[in-house]
Amino acid sequence: MNIPNFKNGVIRESSSRSIGAGTCIGNLYRDAIREGGTSAGTGRVVGNTKDGVIYESSISSPGSGAVIGNVKDGWVYKSSTRGPGTGKKIGRVKDFTIFGMEREKDENIVAAWHFLVKKIF
Repeated sequence: MNIPNFKNGVIRESSSRSIGAGTCIGNLYRDAIREGGTSAGTGRVVGNTKDGVIYESSISSPGSGAVIGNVKDGWVYKSSTRGPGTGKKIGRVKDFTIFGMEREKDENIVAAWHFLVKKIF
């Protein structure tokens, strides 16, 4: 199984636990998740986050697009309405951790997992 890891805004998958190693699957830049770009800010936008809410969108502007989920107090919720803590509780943020991404905002960690590793919403 490939392990996702994060370094300098770029998310990669590798069979080892080395941060920064492996095949690039996307990146995080200014709260927008991009697919396929090999450096931060490049690639196709697939989603964005703002104030704990995760949006599915092809626009990089935070808060634009369709709401698919949110994060509050370490919990992840599936929801189509704005507002952290609303909807069906589906897990904890730590269940969707990307190695090396621990210091990023919880909503960015979960959004990166959803859009780049495995769909959870």
